[in-house]
Amino acid sequence: MIVSREREKLLNAMVFFCQKTKHCHTLKLFKLLNFLDFEHYRQAGRTVTGLDYAAFERGPVPRSLWQEMSKGPGADMRAALSIVAMKDEITDKVVRRDIKARVQFNRALFTRRELAIMDRLAEIFQDVQGDDMSEFSHMKGLPWRKVWDKGAGNGRKIAPDLALSAAPIDHDVPSIEPDEIALREDLRKLA
Repeated sequence: MIVSREREKLLNAMVFFCQKTKHCHTLKLFKLLNFLDFEHYRQAGRTVTGLDYAAFERGPVPRSLWQEMSKGPGADMRAALSIVAMKDEITDKVVRRDIKARVQFNRALFTRRELAIMDRLAEIFQDVQGDDMSEFSHMKGLPWRKVWDKGAGNGRKIAPDLALSAAPIDHDVPSIEPDEIALREDLRKLA
């Protein structure tokens, strides 16, 4: 039987990025998680966190995570992370949610490949603001841009397999072949 650890990995990936990068709030965190999931899919044929991403104006958004953070995080997320809504002083509208880790990162949950991708992303985006990451996440050929299509794809799901034809984050690691992904999916169904 295959045991999914996606929720634990999601929370620990969030902890990792909060600890390893500066200016971590929802926009930056969503972009980092998207890069992690889509780069891992490109290399291995599956995502790390199991999140589904939708195309919105500011970039890829993991809709279920966004809803959880907006309505109030679950007990496990509250135990792992401090999420503080920062509001505009005039309108009282939430402009961002600052996120800080409350626990230590658990490396044991991740494969070497997953850790390597996370380390690379933290290195690239350590000092970068979320708004500045948009230039990278909105590049031509990346999955968000393919779905967004000048607003025509607003709110539509971004299929992870779009990462197979996108520019890689790590050029030294080849993309998995689509027939290999299909074989792995068939094997998972049998388990």
